[in-house]
Amino acid sequence: MTVTPLAHWPADYPSDYAVVDVETTGLRSSDRIVSVAVELLDRAGTVTDRWSTLVDPRRDPGPVHIHGLTPERLAGAPTFDRIADDLAEYLDGRVLVAHNAPFDWGMLASEYRRLDTPWPMRRRLCTMALARHLELPIGDYKLATLAAHYRVRQLRAHDAVDDARVLGEIFRYGLHEAAGAGLPLPLTVPDSGSGLRRAAAARKRLPERAAVAKAPCPWTNPGRLDLAVGLVQGMRVAFTGDAGNAREQMERQATEAGLYVATSVSGKTSVLVTNDPGSGSGKNRAAARLGTPVIDEATYVRLLARVLPGTAVDGAAVRLPAPRTESEPTSRGGAVAEVAPVAEAAPFQAVVPPSAPAPAVESVRPPIRPTVRQVLVLQGRDEHGEGGRVRQLVLESGARLRINLTSTVDTVVVLPGAAADPRIARAQAFGAVCLTEAQWHASLAESPAPALDRTGADTATAASEGAGAGNLPRGGTIRLPGGANPGRWTLNASWAWDRPDEDIDIVAFLLDEHERVRGDSDFVFWNQPVAPLDVVALDASGPAEQTVTLELDALPRDVRRVVIAASVDGTSTFAAVGPIEIDVAPFQTTSFVRSVLDAATVERVLLLGTFYRHGAGWKFRTEGQGYEFDLAGLAGSFGVEIA
Repeated sequence: MTVTPLAHWPADYPSDYAVVDVETTGLRSSDRIVSVAVELLDRAGTVTDRWSTLVDPRRDPGPVHIHGLTPERLAGAPTFDRIADDLAEYLDGRVLVAHNAPFDWGMLASEYRRLDTPWPMRRRLCTMALARHLELPIGDYKLATLAAHYRVRQLRAHDAVDDARVLGEIFRYGLHEAAGAGLPLPLTVPDSGSGLRRAAAARKRLPERAAVAKAPCPWTNPGRLDLAVGLVQGMRVAFTGDAGNAREQMERQATEAGLYVATSVSGKTSVLVTNDPGSGSGKNRAAARLGTPVIDEATYVRLLARVLPGTAVDGAAVRLPAPRTESEPTSRGGAVAEVAPVAEAAPFQAVVPPSAPAPAVESVRPPIRPTVRQVLVLQGRDEHGEGGRVRQLVLESGARLRINLTSTVDTVVVLPGAAADPRIARAQAFGAVCLTEAQWHASLAESPAPALDRTGADTATAASEGAGAGNLPRGGTIRLPGGANPGRWTLNASWAWDRPDEDIDIVAFLLDEHERVRGDSDFVFWNQPVAPLDVVALDASGPAEQTVTLELDALPRDVRRVVIAASVDGTSTFAAVGPIEIDVAPFQTTSFVRSVLDAATVERVLLLGTFYRHGAGWKFRTEGQGYEFDLAGLAGSFGVEIA
């Protein structure tokens, strides 16, 4: 295939990523890390650095049959407190990328919490969520499946170093597919503190100084500062305390001079700049422990005026191979096939915003489009009723209704109020056709939707057979496979990326036979995201997507139902939010059943779905019932004590 440079790169994409994999003694937050590996990627997904280490957990290493790390192999490895500063230097200021990111994030955050040391990261991205957004033509979201899809060779599964390498390559492909489609990345801002901080972060209201982009330093690190020699390009410089000059300016000047601005002090740090070396800050303590040179601001400014040239780092650009499609051979050898560029759709009146220039990178081929039509309905702010009506017609036509624009959307129905929506131009750029409602109806008459496969089967038939049911209507039920032991399931809720500036909170209630919680710990929400024994967990940090994970096999017998709901924060209602898509699936697999709830207007809370015991097994029901009272009213109705 022909690989062509991207014309534009989304301006709001992050500039630096840290791809991370950890191996642990178990799956709970009380377990310990036995191995960690990091790959640093730049804005375009090119590897700029790597780091890894074994870690002595000071306990039994756990599932040796999985990670292969015996007590003998871990003997002599550093404990986490000895590697925490070095690791923080790689992580700080970057976006953590991981497969099932809440797990890696939680394990690392727990280790730093034990040391009473600030966790150095703010944002994360899960490659499972990215694969789901890209609608990849795969059967599940396991790392091995994604590796096979992108033709990335795995050498040692469950080895942190190899898993990080494989994941870095997978993420690079997904990053370019998302950029080519203009798709927002599923970035989340987790927070273990107060709900006020979580809400502020979601609204981007946290005061935050501008960070210097962590572009790879083109010079090798010459080591620690020698005052007799001075600063040399490639040195790693850290800052702490109140500086007389603006910190941002000092960091920017350091970068322009060829120095690397380190956000923590480690054995690789060349010098720490501070006007208060006795402050007792974490960087000062680390510098004292490691023997790192410390200078004041005035000395630093004087040295900065004559930085000596450094030794250049040799490096070569990485060329992206084509991801494998279902029609391509699995062999990695042979010539690269060429694919003709996608023809542009007919022009549609739209307003196209300016885009940031693309980095010098290459795009990958658009993914295979599914046989069932993928339809997005765009509406104006005052067209909620019309939008809901058209979306219902889309569902009835047998097409797959989409809530957000992805590269798999092939048809966009544009209502009059959305004629200037910038997503129209993006959809046309990767081959989607944009139609008015009248043109949509005409296209159905000319080319009826193809017969649906298993993912779009009739709901009643699928429910009776226990198969996946595609679109489950409001009030529809379906039996979960597995009988009394269905295993681990997820409910993912998503809504439009251009939603109003209010938070939407997903919550869960564990109810007994009397439709009441057994105690306040059975209420799972942003400030209490995990139920006892980790049987229900909430990842509630996304701007327009949140996920509930349920260990159905482990739920206590007196928990008969788990009700999942959504609540609008502030004064807004669900009329301003628009449709919410819920996607129910076994953990790490593609959708088992989907629903789109689009009837809410004045409601402030909305029941999404219920997992409930039925005979010897489990079922799921789509709810869609809304209420005008707030979340406190809903929680109180289930017996939660509201202070």
